[in-house]
Amino acid sequence: MTILVWLVFVTTNTLAADERNTIQVGGVERSYLAYIPEHLPQGAPILFALHGTGGSGEGMRVATGHEFDRLADENGFAAIYPTGYKNSWDDCRKTDPLPAKREKIDDLGFFRALIARFHGEHGSDPSRVFVMGHSNGAQMALRVALEAPEMVAGIAAVSANLPVADNSICHPSRKPVAALLMDGTADPINPFTGGEVILPPHYSRGLVVSAPATADYWAKVAGYGGDPRVTGLPHRDPADPTSVTVSEWRAPGKKEIVFYAIAGGGHVVPNPVYTYPAVLGATTRDIDAPAEIWKFFAALKPNAGN
Repeated sequence: MTILVWLVFVTTNTLAADERNTIQVGGVERSYLAYIPEHLPQGAPILFALHGTGGSGEGMRVATGHEFDRLADENGFAAIYPTGYKNSWDDCRKTDPLPAKREKIDDLGFFRALIARFHGEHGSDPSRVFVMGHSNGAQMALRVALEAPEMVAGIAAVSANLPVADNSICHPSRKPVAALLMDGTADPINPFTGGEVILPPHYSRGLVVSAPATADYWAKVAGYGGDPRVTGLPHRDPADPTSVTVSEWRAPGKKEIVFYAIAGGGHVVPNPVYTYPAVLGATTRDIDAPAEIWKFFAALKPNAGN
């Protein structure tokens, strides 16, 4: 049974609904939280926000500052916060002993089932599906782009690099996907320059390529051969030790690739609302990641493969 919790937003004096529900996929009961604006239009997009290891749908909503809820109200889309199997996702990394990986959980099937449910129950547009994620959730978003590009109009991966070939179980389709990538140079878990991903105290997730190499991979798949357009963003706070450089690959008829390199940034989804533990590193004040991600998604064309 769908449980609806009605929330009143005093600032706008409108009603919206939280939908907490489960769905059976491959004999496994999966759960999710969704934020549904009161007047969700027919043909609305849906945005998946995927948490990191040990997280949950509710936790991802909090860690992104409830910003996707606000953006959903303002822009007319449904924000879906799925919870991974035993709080984990079956991403591409071979050496990562997560429960979802050990039990070969069908996360792609989970997403497809949710897309079908929201199309049937809320009239959402299956050609305008977006997936963003952080850490393990970002690795899962990368798996979607690698193996099921027809599922999405675009992805966003924060704090995650592609695994090296020897550390990947995935079979890339080599089809272009619009992608936004965001990584901190001082990330204590996902190494910006590539290498071993280690969770404290000594929990290895295997080897990954560098963040720039990850961006280059998607640019090459999208058909770009030249250098990106690189710009530095304005610095908003003199007390903020971080800075942000944006590399963009854009051309008519090609999928957009955007890479945010956050000098001094940590293993976080930058936003002005939620404060991450200090052990995860610095949060830049120069960007609001959920707002940047939605701006990127909103400009994309529907996926013609759907």
